[in-house]
Amino acid sequence: MTTLKTADDIRVAIDALELDAVASYFDNDDDEIDPYVVCEGVSIAAFNEYVGDGEGLRVPLRFLALDDGRIVIVELPTKVHESTAAEFTSKFLRAAGNEDEVAKGGSMTARRAANPNKEADATFGPKRTTLNRTPAPAPRTVTDWVTLAVEVGRSQSWLLKISAPGTQIRYALYDSTTRPHPTIRPTARGTSRHAAAGAAVNVTFDMRRILSIPANQALPNGVNAIAIVDLRTVMNLVIRSLR
Repeated sequence: MTTLKTADDIRVAIDALELDAVASYFDNDDDEIDPYVVCEGVSIAAFNEYVGDGEGLRVPLRFLALDDGRIVIVELPTKVHESTAAEFTSKFLRAAGNEDEVAKGGSMTARRAANPNKEADATFGPKRTTLNRTPAPAPRTVTDWVTLAVEVGRSQSWLLKISAPGTQIRYALYDSTTRPHPTIRPTARGTSRHAAAGAAVNVTFDMRRILSIPANQALPNGVNAIAIVDLRTVMNLVIRSLR
């Protein structure tokens, strides 16, 4: 029988990690790699108590996950990871048409009752001043209203996965009202490997959903109805930043 861990037990386990060894684990060039298991027997309450507001954690919350009672590390900060998140953000905002109308939340912590706290690499949504938007869903306010969350990593099927050298990228899109899980089918998915003249790997985003604007209402000035991001371009820009 597994003894349930407390927040202090989790802190001891993470403080005991040799982060160089964890980094070496994720440096593996294999396309498929499992998350790094820190400890087991963790409840949602203990996990949320440990992560708190996400500040001052030895391993940032956006690199942690609670998976069936196990705390796992999905990746550690790398140039490839950070570049992928930054390049995606840049291309998405450009594709939106008028980036000034899109709220950028960065790696904010998301909290849902009875769920582990989460922290994405990039978040987007409506602004307080967004023309024709619907009210924020209770108990949300515009401040914590996220309609698109982007998670980059090396493991877990629902991440925007990019290989250690940045030469393969894989994506999966999920409805923002669901919690990604291996048993839940994504609305779209795809994989691309680096090629000098490869075809575009376009991912489309409905800006009415991103900005929560009904179909019978006008979009803000300059905002495109559909934002198209070519993940091959994102991958190529990441690779160029490494050489």
